[in-house]
Amino acid sequence: MRAGTTAGFPVLTELDGAGWTRLVRWLADARHHTPVLELGGSRHVFRAEDVRTVLADSALFSSDRTRMMPPTAQLGRGNLTMMDPPDHTRMRRIVNQAFTPASVSGLVPAIDEIAEELVGSLAGDRFDLVHDLAYPLPIRVICRYLGLPEDQIDHFRTWSIGFSRGDAGQMDAMHRYLAEVARLKRARPGRDLMSRLATAEVDGAPATIDEIASLTGLILLAGHVTTTSLIAAAVHQLCVQPVADARVREHDRVDDLVLEALRVRPAFAQVTRIAAEDVTLSGTTVPAGAPVSAWILSANHDPELNPDPEPFLLDRPARRHLSFGHGVHYCLGGPLAQFEATAAVRAVIRRFARLAVLAPVEFHPLPTLAIRRLELQGRSRAT
Repeated sequence: MRAGTTAGFPVLTELDGAGWTRLVRWLADARHHTPVLELGGSRHVFRAEDVRTVLADSALFSSDRTRMMPPTAQLGRGNLTMMDPPDHTRMRRIVNQAFTPASVSGLVPAIDEIAEELVGSLAGDRFDLVHDLAYPLPIRVICRYLGLPEDQIDHFRTWSIGFSRGDAGQMDAMHRYLAEVARLKRARPGRDLMSRLATAEVDGAPATIDEIASLTGLILLAGHVTTTSLIAAAVHQLCVQPVADARVREHDRVDDLVLEALRVRPAFAQVTRIAAEDVTLSGTTVPAGAPVSAWILSANHDPELNPDPEPFLLDRPARRHLSFGHGVHYCLGGPLAQFEATAAVRAVIRRFARLAVLAPVEFHPLPTLAIRRLELQGRSRAT
């Protein structure tokens, strides 16, 4: 089968309700008819098997996408998402020394505390779940974990938006700030994650200051983007599925709600790799040097990965997804994201007996398609 060249994306707006259904159907059609679609200079890959191959085979599909990014001197140094082995292996070993399961589980009390504080301050008559809870919870948690001051959150938000838009100036500003903090942490380390990164060694050699700054920037960004998306997706399901909402509340199915939301609405609809050589996927040749957009959203909705994939099922017996990636780039912060999302949902359902959506849901553009704005009304249990 040849890659399709005439078909285009559906209009990616109004992705709530019918718009989302149209997108999912379009992806199903692409998996069947054009599993490798040539569009806009990239090859878009939709089948779960192909997406998994693209994510897992770093020899055939390179993560070094610096050529596609703005020309900034610091970009890519130490950024695990844009590195291939063996460089990725070395940096991952440094992160593994600092980012341990024990240190993540130790954050649970702080996560619960911050979630309760934020939910307690929500105005029940109207609030934006993303602005008031789904964004500030993970950014405050990751700042506390890294040892960064929480009063810089507004700057981190600006830099995060700049990064998503490819703004080299904002990326460099974030890098300069984090490099200065890394120098201070290396000189006077504390017990926080950034201090552990700054003093960790592999084969007797520490990472450079630039690498520590890039690593920290990645953790700072990835540590809230994925979680913000997951919290919003999970709470949105409570709003639009009354039956699921009742079951979650009555039978303590918050964990199942979060995991199914993670499958149905991954934080990133697609991720990009570069073909290192000519390679065949689903009978189509992808030429060396071509950008390859692997659609995680499509893979999660592929019947080959999940039978009967479209319904949102709390009782799904085998819930498979690629939302945290696959292979060497599997997301190290996945468990932390699940801890935070679970804490947020529990706090919300303790505070509100019922939730209603007040305005059309707004979504980020590709590559995420995550919820950007979710205006809700909550009826308190006390009223």
